[in-house]
Amino acid sequence: MKTAPSPHGRVAAAFARNGWFARRPAELQRRLIGHAQISAVEAGRWLYDKGDEARGLYGVLSGSVTTYIALDNGEDVPINISGPGSIFGYAAQVLGGFRVTTTVARERSEIIFIPQYALGAIARDLPSLWLHFAELATEQLTWAARTIAEQARLSPAARLASRLHTYAIQWGMTDGIVTLPIRQDELADLTGLSRKTVNGILKRFEKDGLVALGYREIEIRDERGLRRIATDKAE
Repeated sequence: MKTAPSPHGRVAAAFARNGWFARRPAELQRRLIGHAQISAVEAGRWLYDKGDEARGLYGVLSGSVTTYIALDNGEDVPINISGPGSIFGYAAQVLGGFRVTTTVARERSEIIFIPQYALGAIARDLPSLWLHFAELATEQLTWAARTIAEQARLSPAARLASRLHTYAIQWGMTDGIVTLPIRQDELADLTGLSRKTVNGILKRFEKDGLVALGYREIEIRDERGLRRIATDKAE
């Protein structure tokens, strides 16, 4: 009989999909996994709000979360959806200890949490921890800057293809196919496009064999094709 993986084994498998985590020293990986806690949260549950004091580091074991940022007019705008293997909540570790975004569970999810006291204990033995977090924050800043540039310069089709390609890689392609539990209206909000525009582009992608549209989900069938569209200057 096959033995079910331990909780820490599941965390290790999830974090192994994260590029930043995979590049960390083995000892730091071991310490972070060893302090990880797992909790189930229902759809709509707030993990933290802007201005909250940082209480630890988060990750997604299963399910997904949406991150929002508040505009000066008070509107909360979604900026990203994070799936299994994602690590977040680190910016507050290097930005004064307070949250700058709001993160909410999109569906019933299993959330990984590493408490602040555990991070402090790790840092006492491995002072470079904060430099590793700074690198993670820099990666996220670079991604955010690229997203802004894409919205300013790419065509709607290329912009949507880029976002779908990013999520296909994050969710993990299996046999060239991955199903994203993401709605069309969410994609519209994330890319700054109208829902009608997103629907029209997705139908074109479906006709070309790049995706298959389902109820509240999008199946990616050709992530390389999406990548070509995202990088085609003539698109």
